[in-house]
Formats: sequence, structure tokens, C-alpha cells
Amino acid sequence: MASNWTVCGVCNFRNINTASEVWCSECDEGLCGECREHHGASKSTRSHDTISITEYQKLPTNVLEITQTCQKHKEHYQTFCKKHDCPCCRRCVIETHNDCNDLTAIEDIVKNVKSSNAWLEVEQMLVQMLKNVHKIRNDRIENLKCLQDQRVEIERDINQTRKMINDHLDKIQDQIMKELYANEENESKKIKLLLCEIEDIEKRISDLQGNQNNIRQHASELQTFLALKHIEKEVSDKAECIQSVLKNEDMKIKTLVFEVNKDVQNICRADCFGSVSVNSKSCKVVIDSNKNKEAQMMIPSLVSKCIDDIKLSNTMQIDLKSTGSVRGCAILPNGKMMFCDYTKGNVIGLKSNDMHEFEIRLNTGACDLAYFERENSIAVTSGYGSNVIHIIDANSRTIKRTIQSSEYPYGIALNDNALIYCKSGKGIMEVQWNGESEKALVQFIMPHFSYVAVYGDNMYYTNKDNHSVTCYDIHGNLKWTFKNRQNLQYPQGISVDNNENVYVASMATNSVVIITPDGKRCRTILSSCDGLRSPCVLHFEPTSNKLLVANESKTAFLFDVS
Repeated sequence: MASNWTVCGVCNFRNINTASEVWCSECDEGLCGECREHHGASKSTRSHDTISITEYQKLPTNVLEITQTCQKHKEHYQTFCKKHDCPCCRRCVIETHNDCNDLTAIEDIVKNVKSSNAWLEVEQMLVQMLKNVHKIRNDRIENLKCLQDQRVEIERDINQTRKMINDHLDKIQDQIMKELYANEENESKKIKLLLCEIEDIEKRISDLQGNQNNIRQHASELQTFLALKHIEKEVSDKAECIQSVLKNEDMKIKTLVFEVNKDVQNICRADCFGSVSVNSKSCKVVIDSNKNKEAQMMIPSLVSKCIDDIKLSNTMQIDLKSTGSVRGCAILPNGKMMFCDYTKGNVIGLKSNDMHEFEIRLNTGACDLAYFERENSIAVTSGYGSNVIHIIDANSRTIKRTIQSSEYPYGIALNDNALIYCKSGKGIMEVQWNGESEKALVQFIMPHFSYVAVYGDNMYYTNKDNHSVTCYDIHGNLKWTFKNRQNLQYPQGISVDNNENVYVASMATNSVVIITPDGKRCRTILSSCDGLRSPCVLHFEPTSNKLLVANESKTAFLFDVS
């Protein structure tokens, strides 16, 4: 076990009980204020890094127990044996690891461990696993609501049927109602129990993330390296737990089904009111996998719907009236729609029935927009002429803050808490929602009026100058580029559906083109026959499966996607 970090090691050796103020990982002991000064002045220890005891005690208990010396021989670790996966002192090598060929100097193997691929992989796995747990939890919550809604609907059907018959059916009506509520309660209990298990896994993963952050900030390199082994094992265990949850019988989607007994209409023949049963179908949750070599998880794969099978039906034609140049549009989860009038510098809001609700006038152009549901806010790029991104409060419809850009910003999309946008002449940029920490994801000379969409770990970008659509991963690595001048010319707005099919507004061909997730094939799904005249922007709303397409001038269309 590590030295007692609460007392000064030097004073304790002299039988003086003095509280420590700092910790030296290389000396493996705490130091009081006086000893700290000597420690910093001594030639042998002046290069040692120390941290305050307050910060040091934030480390997990298992990390605090890690020592710099061999407990058996009381010597400093000098090598690491990859065969036995353990640190060794000089005498350990002689006594136990003399025949081991894969010995590495401890200084070499712990160097830069906090920025190593193994550390980053575990960090990414924790983030991804937490997202997967959130998906599973949300799926169960959705099923709970579905059961409640179906129960309400079935209850209504029962009562409507009951009105057709007389008092003779009171008894069997009570029986069927009891059966309905019993089934709902039984299935709800199962889901709630599973949710408790999911929340427990989520808490444990969050704890691992917190521990990892503290280790990175405060642990020594050796402590970090050895703790990493423990974290990797716990991560593997949590991955197995997630898989176990997915295989659980209670992960199947349960629905309540009611069938009216035809004999109910004939009182002389009726002996029951009907039946309530629970149907199950496969869980629709698809969790993301990590592609690192050391920690692969067996998960369901996403099955994309073939673009040839996708059908669009026009549900609404929208007259934007005074709008002259539409450069951005979005459908909100509540069905409301928003458009950017680039020429007038307005953001226009419409209700789900296309009734005009509001206009927000900016002091710049209004090019493209992205909606952040968590804060109920809208990010609007200025486009040519101004270098700003406005953050607008959707409730008060006022500008909360403005993010400055060094060049003209055009297309914009949301990725968690970050904004991904096209910066003219620079490339694809990422900036936090609060306007901090801007960085370039992909650097190249980007033309004006380029658009970007984000789905999962991928970014999709349109280039009107060379008539192409390009897919990068979120780190800026090229995945594919699509060109087809026959179908795609002067591409503008871009969006992605739940199956990673890519929708692009082809302005010069008066059409909307859909591209397969691998970027190898396309299909024209909307054309001038559907009313498109220089379509500039579009937006796919994943919750309702609706596609909003806006012509550059005045008219927009809302389609159901099936």
C-alpha cells in the first residue's frame, strides 16, 4: 500500500507527527511545509513535481494505493514485464523474470501515457458506452410511454364498445379492464426494474469517467499506467453488462393489443369482453461500436433502408410570401418550421400548419441555421458580408450572444454541444456552443455557400464549385467523395436520415438527390415535377420522418418519408 499521505514522511521518519501539505509521487511520500522547502532545494529532488494533498486525495482509492516501489523488495520499479503485465524492480527481474524476453524500461513505457492511444481509446469507449446506455434508457422510457398511450387508447375502445351493450356486460367489462391494467403493470414493472439496472451501469460509467479525469490531472505516470489496466478491465466488464442488458428478454418492445369479441354484440352468446395480450418485437436500439483492437464489442449492426425503397409523399406546400432568398431551413421536433431569408436578414418561424408565427430581424444576412433543443436556441450564420454566428433565444426571440468568425460562415450543423460550420476559404470548423475553443476539423479553400450536416461520427459537406458531396469522420479523415454531374449539379443544402442516407438539394437540376451511406450510388427522389425550382436547402427531421425542402424563392414543401 502507498505511504501514508496524510503525514509528512520525513517528519514521520524522525518520529514527528506533522500533517503533509504536498505529495511527491517520485519520493512516494507527503511533505509538510518545511520539508517541502528542503525538498525543492535539494539537488537530488529539486526536479521532482509535487501536488497539494487536497488535489492528490481526489484520486480514486485504488490509485492512491499504487506505490512507486516493489512491496516485496522495497526497491523502485525499473522495468515492466509485458508477459506478466506487471512492474518489476531490479531484484524481481533476477528472481522471477529472468527468462522473460519482453521487458521494457519503466521510464519508456510510462512516458506520455496520459496522451497515449490506449488512454484515449478507453476515454472514447467510456463516452461511447455512456451514449449507448442513454439510448437503451431512452428506448425503455419510450416503451413505457407507448404502453401508457396504448392503454389509454384501448381503454377508450373498451368504453366505446361498452356503450353498445347493456348492464349485462358490467361483470365481463370489469374482468377485461383488470386484465388490461394487470398486463400494463406487469410489463411496466419489468421495464422499470431494467431501467434501475441501466441507471446503475450509467452511474458506474460516469464514475469511471470522473476517476479518469482526476487520474489524468493528478496521478503520476506510473499510477496512471497501472490504473489504466484496472480501468480497462472495468470498461470491459461494463461493455459485457450493456450486452447482457440488450439480450435481456425485457428489452423486447412490448405493446398492448386489444381485440373486441364479435360475440359481445350478441348478449346471449357473449361470455367474455375481449382479450388483452402483450406483443413483443425486437429492440430497435442500435449501439455504436469502438473500432480499437483491444476492446471490441459485439453489437447489432445498422441496417440501412435501400434508397430505391424510399418513398416521399407531399403533405404541404408552403408559401413563404415575402421571402426572396431562402438559404436555410429547419423542422423543430414540435413540428414548427424555420427559414432564413438571406437577403432581408430575417429568421421566419411558421407553425406546423404553415401559419406565420414570427420574424426575427438581424443586423446581418441570415444564411443557415441549427436548432439546439436542450437550450431552445437557434444558431444562425451571417453568410457573405459579416463574420458572425448569432445565438438566438427561441422563447424571447432575441439575440443572446454573437460568436465572431474570422471569415464568412455559411452552412451550420449541431454536434452535441458543438457547432460545426463552413468557413469560407478555411474549411470545416468546430466551435463550442458558448463560442469558445474554435478549431479546424478539415482545412481547405472552401467556396462560398457550402453546407454541412452531421450524423453520428460523420460529417457531410457540399461543394458547389466541383459539384461534389464529401464525407469525413468527425476527426476530419476523408471517407468518400461523390460526384455525378448527370444527377447532381451545384449542390447546396444537405441532411441525413436515420439510416445514414444523405439528402442533397441539387440546385442546377431542380431536384433532390439521395446518396447511399457508402457514397457509391444516388437516386433522384424529387424533381421539377414536384414543384422544385432552384431548391436551395432542405432538412430531415428524424423524429417525424419528414423532409422540408425550400426553393431559393418563396416556396417550400413538406414531405413524409417512408
